Amino acid sequence: MKRLKVGSVNTLSFVKSIYYVINSFDVTFEKVVGSETLTLTGLQDLNGLDTCKDFIRLNIDLLSNNLEGGEYYLTLSSGSMTCKYLCNVESYETTQTGTGIYADSVRFSPY
Repeated sequence: MKRLKVGSVNTLSFVKSIYYVINSFDVTFEKVVGSETLTLTGLQDLNGLDTCKDFIRLNIDLLSNNLEGGEYYLTLSSGSMTCKYLCNVESYETTQTGTGIYADSVRFSPY
């Protein structure tokens, strides 16, 4: 499962396929429960499809693109090659507080 945080630029890694010959990728997020979608087009591998690297790395900008928290199907496309992943988008921040018996208390607050 891929993990992303709302309000930041996230870098995700994907196993590189020999079919990735053009450094242009499209990423689509489809909410598992609900109807929200987001498509990012023309993303480029940060490694420039380096033949010595086994992974591609893509920057997913959730700072300037709106996506609410939850689980999404992430579809990575390049040419005729398409791969689908499950993705969790976090829209909260956890803070561990307390002392004594409350030492394990966790507070969730929105970004």
